[in-house]
Amino acid sequence: MSAYFSKIDLHCHSSASDGALSPAALISRALDKGLTHIALTDHDCILGLEEAEKAAAGHLTFINGVELSSLWRDNQIHVVGLYIDRKKQALLTYLEMVRNLREQRAMEIGYRLEKQGFKDAYSECCAQAKAGASITRGNYARYIVSKGRAQSADEAFNIYLKKGRSCYVKTVWPALMEVVKIILESDGIPILAHPKRYDFTNTKLKELLSDFKECGGMGMEVSSCQMKPSEREYLTKLCFDYGFLASIGSDFHYVGQYLELGYNLIIDPLLPKVWEHRQHKGPKN
Repeated sequence: MSAYFSKIDLHCHSSASDGALSPAALISRALDKGLTHIALTDHDCILGLEEAEKAAAGHLTFINGVELSSLWRDNQIHVVGLYIDRKKQALLTYLEMVRNLREQRAMEIGYRLEKQGFKDAYSECCAQAKAGASITRGNYARYIVSKGRAQSADEAFNIYLKKGRSCYVKTVWPALMEVVKIILESDGIPILAHPKRYDFTNTKLKELLSDFKECGGMGMEVSSCQMKPSEREYLTKLCFDYGFLASIGSDFHYVGQYLELGYNLIIDPLLPKVWEHRQHKGPKN
């Protein structure tokens, strides 16, 4: 099946975390690409949801979302929460706690970058992002590129920011079980994000899926922008095997080669889809 622009994208980021576009500009781009459904899933942050929802009103179906960081066997795992109730106090309390973790990490990364010859890295990243945004390594990667010290965000990660490099800072994220629990308590649907990006063996990935389902996980992403057909086929099989709801998402942060809203999001029509499940249950937003 050839690549195409899907009409549904349930994983993307705005300037409220480490995306390049404001929430309103993200919705505008989604409309330009012909999307009918979009979920904004910023990293441990719901700051952009209200702006995005207002921009989407009357034009396309908007889904409240968030992408939460967690730890599983000392590996950082991302869980997307879809259809969350963004006013739930448990969620707000949790996000404030994680915001403090992210701020501490961001300040330490900025300090380490200054030792590599960068000036005011943390304050400049904060100035480039939306007020109150959750500063991530993605913000720093674009900052490094803007300073001419890398040709791309991927190169910035490889030189400075990924594990083992001079500016990497390890953070002890909440456990996978806790993250799933918070999403469920917020009336959301916990979705395992980009399963093939963790560089696990097939055996270890299956162990993750088993643990994720056992603690209340309900779905998994089966298609993303840069996925190979063989990877998509394998994830489709796992989705069937584990009885998960299927989700699709570009993980869009900025326009790049093979990086675009809705791009290459192909899904088996027989899979149970998360957006159809919620329609049957009734709206939560």
